[in-house]
Amino acid sequence: MVCYFALKRASLWVLLLRLLLVGAATGLRVNIVSPGFFSWRDSTSLSQLAPGILTGLDAIRRTYPQFNWTSEMLSTERLTDCPSLRDNIQYELSKWYYTKKYDGDEVLTVIITPGCFEVRLLNELAAAWDVLLITSMDYAEEMGNRNVYPSHVTTSPLSPENGIVYCALFAKMNWTKLYLLHDSSSTSYFIFQMTLLPSSLPKNCPIQLTSQRFASAAWNASQQLQLILQDFNSKSRVMLYLGNPFGLRKILIEAVKFNLLAGEHVFMALTPYDSPALFGNFTWQNDDSEDELMRLAYRAVLLIARADVRGPWYSSAAVRHLVPQWDQLTREKYDGPLPRPNLLLTALAAGHTAVELMAKAVYKSNPGGWVGRPPGGKLLADQLRNQSFDLQIGHVYILPQGQLDRENIASCFDFESGHFKTCLTSTSDKATARFLWKRVANVTWFDHNDFPFDEPKCGFDGHRDTDDCRRKGISRYTKSSIKSNVLTEKGQQKCCSFGNHLNMPYVQLLICRLNFRHPLQKRGHIR
Repeated sequence: MVCYFALKRASLWVLLLRLLLVGAATGLRVNIVSPGFFSWRDSTSLSQLAPGILTGLDAIRRTYPQFNWTSEMLSTERLTDCPSLRDNIQYELSKWYYTKKYDGDEVLTVIITPGCFEVRLLNELAAAWDVLLITSMDYAEEMGNRNVYPSHVTTSPLSPENGIVYCALFAKMNWTKLYLLHDSSSTSYFIFQMTLLPSSLPKNCPIQLTSQRFASAAWNASQQLQLILQDFNSKSRVMLYLGNPFGLRKILIEAVKFNLLAGEHVFMALTPYDSPALFGNFTWQNDDSEDELMRLAYRAVLLIARADVRGPWYSSAAVRHLVPQWDQLTREKYDGPLPRPNLLLTALAAGHTAVELMAKAVYKSNPGGWVGRPPGGKLLADQLRNQSFDLQIGHVYILPQGQLDRENIASCFDFESGHFKTCLTSTSDKATARFLWKRVANVTWFDHNDFPFDEPKCGFDGHRDTDDCRRKGISRYTKSSIKSNVLTEKGQQKCCSFGNHLNMPYVQLLICRLNFRHPLQKRGHIR
C-alpha cells in the first residue's frame, strides 16, 4: 500500500513537471530577421519576399500557437542592391545581432532572406552563431558540405545550380560539345550565370565548352554574330544562349543566312521563371515584319525554365488561395514609388515555404518548446534535410544537400499553335541524389522524333574516315561557309517564288534552305 501511494505521488510529480515545462514553453519567441533591400527591379529583394513571410507567419501561428512567432526586416542605407549587400552584410547583420533588443538565450533567432551575392558571407555568420539560415532565391553551390554550411537550407526555385541541370540534360541527349553564348547587353542575372555556369558544371561532366559573348545593343551586333555563328558551326550543333529574348531574335535572324535553322542545330535559351517584367518573354511575336520568319526560326529553340509557374505545384488550390493575399499585402504595405511589375509568384512562394519549413524544424526539434537555450541552427537544419513535408502551401521535399526539390522543364516550339509545349521534365532521384531528365511528350523536331546530334555524322570538316562518309551524298553534313550558304537574290527568286507572297527576303531564304514546303502552305495560307 505504501509503494502504491509512493508511485502515485511520483506520477503526479511527473505530470506536474510536464505541465510546468509546457507552461514555460508557451510564449517562447522565435524571431525571423530578413536582411536585404527593397526594390521592385530585383527578384532577390525584400519587396518580393516580405508578403510571403507574412502569409507564412499567419499559417504557422495557426498551426503552432504555443510559440510566439515574430519577424523584422533589416534594411539600412548601406543595403541598397546586390553589390552593396555583398560589401556590407557582415557589418550590418553583426551590428544588429550584437545589439538586438532581446536575450539570445531566451529567443530563437532565424535568418530568412532572399540571398544575392552575399550568401557565402551570410553563411559564415550563421555557422559561427549556430543560427538557421534559409535563403529563398540564392544559395551556395557547395552547401551540401555540412562542415562548411552546417545550418544553411534553401527554398530557391533555382536550385540546384544550372551546371548540374544542364549536365544532366546533355547526358540525356548524348551531347558533349556545347557552345555558350552570352549577350552582355542583357540583365545582370545572365551576366552572373555566364560567370558561374562553367564552374558549376560537375567535375565528371564530359562537356567540351566553348564560350563567346556579343552585345545585342551594339551597332555592329550583326557583324559580331556573323563571326560567332561561323565559329559555332565549326565546333558544335548545340548553343546555350544566356540573355534576354531580344538577343535571341538577333541570333536567329543571322542564323538564317548561315543555314543553321534546318533542324541540325539547337539553340537553347534559359528563363529562370515566368517574369516578362524581369527577363522578357521568349516569343516569335513582336508585331513587326520579321514575325513570320521568327515563327519558323523558333522551331530550332529549346527553352529551359527553372520554375514552371504553369505546373501543378504553382497552380494548386493552396497557392492560388495565397495570390490575392500577396497582392493585397503588396499594395498595402510594400508598394514603392516605382511602378511595380506583376507579382513574382516563385519568389513569394519560396518565402512562404521558408517560413513553414522553419516552423517544422523548430517543432520537430522541441515539440513542447524548450527550457534554457533555444535549439541551434545545425540541429534545425538537420530536421529538414532529406525530408518530405506536407505544408499548407503544398508538398515539398528537401534534398540531402539542403536544397528544395523542384521540377525543371524543357519546352519545344509547336509551329501549328505558335506556343512552346513541355517536352522534357527533370527531377531528383531521392535514392541516388542524381538529377534526371525524362520525356513527357513526343518530340517533333523538324518532323523528326529525336533531337539532332551535337556533331555532324562525318565530322565538322565532312571528312571523317568511315565508309558512310566516303560515299557520295554525305556532303550535306559538312561545315558551311558564308559563301556557300548565302544565296544570291537571283537564286532566291528561282527556288522560292511562293515566298514573294510574304514580301520577306529572309523568309524566302529560310524556305529555300530548309527545302520543304512552307508550313503555311500545308495549312492553305499560301498557294
